[in-house]
This record gives sequence, structure tokens and C-alpha cells, in this order.
Amino acid sequence: MKHKLIVISVIVAFILLIAHGYNNFFTKGMLIGIYINQNYSYSSNLVEIPLVPDTLSLFKNNQFVSNYWGKGTYKIFYTVRGTNIELFYKYQFGKAGYKTSIERLNFGRPKVILKRF
Repeated sequence: MKHKLIVISVIVAFILLIAHGYNNFFTKGMLIGIYINQNYSYSSNLVEIPLVPDTLSLFKNNQFVSNYWGKGTYKIFYTVRGTNIELFYKYQFGKAGYKTSIERLNFGRPKVILKRF
């Protein structure tokens, strides 16, 4: 009985590890594309995130275009928790950046999460 419990625990841990990897780790090629901000009707004290409809386009050459951030560059990096993205752009006072995570929610398509961590 004890052996059976250990085997079940290992299988469950393996399944959870695979699910975490699938939902949180992405190659750069998987992230190239267009992301539409549909979660803008809330109040936030973060000035770095768009509180209006916006489209973020990520290109292969580490460039991006957005109505809110303008044109800029991005960097993809990895942590134990998953894939992160940092956007670098110019604004009226100089250069700025925004760092956030990329995740799949409920095994869907990758999403840029608009929150500060």
C-alpha cells in the first residue's frame, strides 16, 4: 500500500510539473505575434500599463510596436516561475521599461500579463 501511494505521488508530481512547464515556459518563436489588451476597464495606479484598448505586436528581431508604448525593443528571459518579457521604449522624459510575465491561462494561448511583479 505504501509503495502504491509513493508511485501515485510521483505520477501526480510529474503531471503537475509538465502542466507548469506547458503553461509558463515558451520559446521566442512561440511568442511572435499580436497581443490585444482587453482588460483595460479597471483602475490601477500603474502608469506603465495601458488602461485603454491596445495592440502589442512582437517581431522576430526583438522589436515591438504598440499604440500605448510606441516602438521599442523587448527581451525574453526565464526564471523558475516561467517566461518573462521586458519592454524597452522611449517616452517624453527619456527611456522606460516594463517587465512582466507571459503565461497560458487554462491551457489557452500565451498571454502577456499586465501587472507588476
